[in-house]
Amino acid sequence: MGLLRGIWHVFVPRERTLVYTTFDQGQYLRVKSRLAEAGIPHRSRINGGMRETTRRANFGGKATIQHDLFVRKEDEHKALQAVQ
Repeated sequence: MGLLRGIWHVFVPRERTLVYTTFDQGQYLRVKSRLAEAGIPHRSRINGGMRETTRRANFGGKATIQHDLFVRKEDEHKALQAVQ
């Protein structure tokens, strides 16, 4: 039953609440480790892309990568305390 439930949640995820967003990978890793140390299950979403000027010119630009961390609604309060 656990395997089926795991597969189900991959395709139909439970409701998640965004608790942290950053463009700095170091900050993302620090917050992610704090959530793990507190025993709070979390999910990550990493959105990456190039700035418009970089796409056109192919030089001299910087990639922008956004890191988002999500937790279950019932863990939101604990997660916010762990993040701070």
